[in-house]
Amino acid sequence: MKALLAVVSCLSLGLAATAAHAQVVVSANDAHSVLNPEAKQVLPQPLHADTLSVLAPDAQGRWRVRASVEVPTSVVGPPTAVTVSADGRIALVASASRADDARQAITPDDRLSVIDLAGAAPRVVQQVHATPGATTVRITPDGRHVLVAGGVSGTLSWYRFDGQRLSEGQVIALPGEPGFPAGLAILPDGRHALVSLWKGDRVHVLDLDGDTVRVEPEPIALQPGPWTIRLTPDGRYAVINLLGHGEGKPGGLAVLDLAARPYRVVQTVAVPNAPEGTDISPDGRYLAVVSQNGSAMPQQSPLYHPRGVVTVFALADGHLTRLAQAPGTLWPQGLVFTPDGKRILVQGVMDRSLRTLGWDGKALTVQGDAPLPGGGADIERQR
Repeated sequence: MKALLAVVSCLSLGLAATAAHAQVVVSANDAHSVLNPEAKQVLPQPLHADTLSVLAPDAQGRWRVRASVEVPTSVVGPPTAVTVSADGRIALVASASRADDARQAITPDDRLSVIDLAGAAPRVVQQVHATPGATTVRITPDGRHVLVAGGVSGTLSWYRFDGQRLSEGQVIALPGEPGFPAGLAILPDGRHALVSLWKGDRVHVLDLDGDTVRVEPEPIALQPGPWTIRLTPDGRYAVINLLGHGEGKPGGLAVLDLAARPYRVVQTVAVPNAPEGTDISPDGRYLAVVSQNGSAMPQQSPLYHPRGVVTVFALADGHLTRLAQAPGTLWPQGLVFTPDGKRILVQGVMDRSLRTLGWDGKALTVQGDAPLPGGGADIERQR
């Protein structure tokens, strides 16, 4: 793939020096999708390339783009279609949709890209095909395999990975009616994984053994619309967003206890409409989630609001307690804590922005917004 590198040169020398010693944070930016007033995804005009951006803080602690490279990505699916290797040298980016110039439409995509982050600027080193609707991508703890959720295809893709290149993919079918595989989490033991089926209102448990993936026969029923999945740093609990199915109702978070079989839901809490990006702080004490808050609904709807909402919870022994809220971005998607846990980054699609929120354990404060080269679709930090 011919990649056009776009390096942002207006940043201070202090930002570059900070970035060189910091853990990696990346943003995947969809430049081919916006919402029209009827809440339909359409192509913007003019049309630009999708990108992956490496992020870094400036001297005031506000995060912004340091460098970008053209790579296919998509706002379709949970905002977890990007992952970073444990050593921070490689990013993987999946793309669930693409622009069809001939039809002036958005169509399913299946591309999975490997990006080298180790040099002065990111570069694409491989691109393979997964299954249509490729969304969440995760690397096993030993770094030797990659799992991709197939979205509209209703399947998963499983690859061998040598740290630089992916093998030919193996397609994993899921039992029952297709349900839009969305969120993924691979447990710290590397032998089990969770996959959420948004339309199927269930979560499947996978057994991983080398190149073999087995789907356990009894899924976990979970509704409405299980979506993004995050694990606590110790792997004891999983938190799964309940996105809903476009009804405009409040969303939710479900906490699963993974200490014993069968895995079980131990708590559900309500959050504003359509929770998208979720992250758990590096110390495991807090969970933050950004909700669309009606921003993806038709503008004439009484439930419409242009701006999302960020909610932070205390997280202790698998129990969530709400602490604070702050305004998010316009049609928000991804969210992560910064590596030091003192800030929260939120992407916006319609405003093509990255919002930095300060977090001191008690209060959320808006510290500023920075431009992205496309709609912020997926975000991840090195873990």
